[in-house]
Amino acid sequence: MAVPASVNEVAASQPGDLLLVDIRKKPDEAQIPGSVRYDGEAIERAEQPPFDRDKQVVLYCGSGNSCSRIAQTLQERGYTNVRALEGGYAAWKDAGLPTEPISQRQSLE
Repeated sequence: MAVPASVNEVAASQPGDLLLVDIRKKPDEAQIPGSVRYDGEAIERAEQPPFDRDKQVVLYCGSGNSCSRIAQTLQERGYTNVRALEGGYAAWKDAGLPTEPISQRQSLE
């Protein structure tokens, strides 16, 4: 199992270093800045996820459970740079880190 990405690690990353993917089913009105929204289960089932195999990707859900499971599935399929945000969006908010208005959920098609 891959090492989860810590909130501090993600917060310290530079724009473009990693792709942040919000897979929350029932998000509030905000998201982690720079993240894109997708249906996590659709990513998990997709033959081709919406990112390259070599891209550094951090998935996040509300608490870290769903994103950990989906990251594990993708790693088993060869997407070794996919990780889960430890503690999910809740940990990000608890750390007092910035958010931005939520964006539209992207389609895999």
